[in-house]
Amino acid sequence: MKKLLAALIAAGVVCAATTDAANTSGQFNVNITLNSTCSLSTVTALDFTYTSFQGGAATASNGGFTATCTNTLPYTFGLQAGTGAAVPPGAATITVTDNRVNLQYVLGTSAAGGTGSGAAQSYNITGTMAANQSGTCATASCTNAAATNKTQTLILNF
Repeated sequence: MKKLLAALIAAGVVCAATTDAANTSGQFNVNITLNSTCSLSTVTALDFTYTSFQGGAATASNGGFTATCTNTLPYTFGLQAGTGAAVPPGAATITVTDNRVNLQYVLGTSAAGGTGSGAAQSYNITGTMAANQSGTCATASCTNAAATNKTQTLILNF
């Protein structure tokens, strides 16, 4: 009889465990709002070396920068003379006459823009200085270190 009672108690425990195993489920949405953006690295300074009245145009070196934008987000570049508040979209090229050495140059970008990839994409500011300019320099060599208009603005539109 004790064996039968022990067997019945054990069976009741097993039955109780299986009757408590019921469950239910429900689905739910996950809503995401992605705010697309772009960032611009610091642009390295452009460097010109020019000799008064040289026969060929001078090309600037350096001027590299990167743009990092949300994947598939289109963007464009614009240039603006000076350091004032950016006025988008900017221009494809700008022409500036340096107020220290009195040489004129034209700046542009290596591309009009691009499409974001989620990774940094490399570009350059390009610069040319026309041939046969005199410039202003009272010594054997001058720089535009004291120029008040040597800083320009790159605008990233997205």
